[in-house]
Amino acid sequence: MSFESSNFKQFDLPFDLDYLNSVDIVDSSVDAKKDDIVFISTNNEEQCRKFVEESIEKKAGFIFTSLNLSFDNSNVLNSEEFDNLLSTLSSIKYPQYKNKNTFGITGTNGKTTTCHFLSILLGENKSEFVGTTTWEQMQSVTKMPSLTTPTFIPLIKYLSRNDELQNIILEVSSHAIKQNRLSNLEFDKTSFTNLSQDHLDFHSSIDDYFETKTKLFSSGRSKFGIIFSNDWGLKLTKNLTIDFVTVGFKSSDFATFKVEKQDESFTQGTLLIDQSKYDLRLPISGPGSVENFLVAITNTYFSDGNFDDHLVNVSDLELPVGRYQKTSYKKRNIIVDYAHTPEALRELLVFSKAHYKKVTVLFGCGGNRDSSKRENMGEASEIADSIILTSDNPRDENPEKIIETILKGINHKEKVSIIVDRKKAIDYAISNLNIEEEVLVVAGRGHELYQEVSGKFIPFSDIGVVEEALKVYE
Repeated sequence: MSFESSNFKQFDLPFDLDYLNSVDIVDSSVDAKKDDIVFISTNNEEQCRKFVEESIEKKAGFIFTSLNLSFDNSNVLNSEEFDNLLSTLSSIKYPQYKNKNTFGITGTNGKTTTCHFLSILLGENKSEFVGTTTWEQMQSVTKMPSLTTPTFIPLIKYLSRNDELQNIILEVSSHAIKQNRLSNLEFDKTSFTNLSQDHLDFHSSIDDYFETKTKLFSSGRSKFGIIFSNDWGLKLTKNLTIDFVTVGFKSSDFATFKVEKQDESFTQGTLLIDQSKYDLRLPISGPGSVENFLVAITNTYFSDGNFDDHLVNVSDLELPVGRYQKTSYKKRNIIVDYAHTPEALRELLVFSKAHYKKVTVLFGCGGNRDSSKRENMGEASEIADSIILTSDNPRDENPEKIIETILKGINHKEKVSIIVDRKKAIDYAISNLNIEEEVLVVAGRGHELYQEVSGKFIPFSDIGVVEEALKVYE
C-alpha cells in the first residue's frame, strides 16, 4: 500500500478507495458529473453556495467546501484539512505527476520566453510547457482561456497521462498565486524574472503585486529559487527561507552572461556559471532574451546532472511565436511583439532603435484591465520616431476613450497618428515604410489569435494581418 493510500484512512471519509478509483475528482462545479468528488474552494459565501447547488443539480457524489457552511445535504462536507485532503486524494487518483521535475516561472515579463527556452534546453520530447498558449491547446478551446495558469486538478490530470514525461514547466501568474490555484503543488525549482507595472486592476498596489509573487518562493511551495538580480529580484532575496541563487550581470551572481556581439539574429558571448566558463553563440536576440536565457540555463544546471547535454541544445533555441518576431519583405521590416507593459514596450523600442534609423510603433491598451498603465505606455512609446495608436482588446470599453488616456502620457503629439481599426492601422503603417533602415513595431498582442470586443471573440492575428498586408507588394 502506498503512503498516500495509507494516508487516506486519517480523514475518516464516507467512501472507500474503490469508490475514489471509480469516479473523477474536479475542482469546479462546471466540470462536475454524476458521482464525481467535487472540491469547492472560495472565500465568498454566496459563490460557495452557488457552486455547491450546481454540483448537487449535476448529482455529484461528494462535495467538499473550504468554507464551513451548513447545507441540507449529507454529501456536502467541510474539511478543516481541505488542502491536505485535496492533495492526498489527487495523489492517489493521479500519482504519475509526482514522479516529474516541476519548474515554476513567474515575473511580469519574460515568463513565456523563459519557459520556452527551458523546454528546449531540457529536451522538448521530455518536457511539457504549460503556459498561456499551451493551456489553450490542452483545453481544446477556440479562444484564449480566462486563466493564464490552470488550477491544480486539471493540471495534474493532463500531466499524469504521459508516463514518459520527465519535466513540467509552468508559467505562474500572480492571479494563480493569489487565488491559491496551485497551493497543492510544491515546485522543485521556482524562478523570478522581473517585476514592473501590470495587473493593478487586480492587485491593490505594486507592493501587493510583489508580495503576491514572493509567496511562490516559500517553504511548501518551492524547494529552490533562481532569482534574476534586478532591483525587485534582490528585494525578493532578502527574506527568502528557501535555498536560492541569483543570476544576472553582477560578478556576485551564480550565473552571468557577457555579451560580446549581438545583431537581430544571434547573440554571442560568454556564460560563466558556478565559476565554469562557456563560449556560446545563441541563435536568439531581442529585448530580454539574454536575461531569459540565463534563468533557463541555470534551471538546467540544477535539474538532473546532465548540464553538458543541455548546453548542446543551445543551438536549437528560438523565440516563441509573437516575441520579437521579425518579417522583412522588399525593404519593409516589421516586428511583432507581445510587449504590453510600459517596461516591456520601453525595452523593445530601445532595442529596435539600436538596430534601425527610424522606428514606428503601433499599439493600444486592453480594456477592462489595469487602466493606470495607459499613460505610462504612452510615455514609453515616445522612444519611437513615430507612433500609431489603435485598438487592442477593448473588451467592454470604448477604444477611442482608451486611446485618449494613452495620449495623456505623450508629450510630442506631433508624432502621433490615430487609426482605431487595428487592421487599417497595420495596413497604413506598412504602406508608409519607405527605407530599408526603418522598422514598424507592432506591439501588445504578439501570439494572440483574437480580439475581444463587447463580449465577442473576433479572429485577429497581428502576424496574419502583417503577412496579408505584405502580399500587396509581391
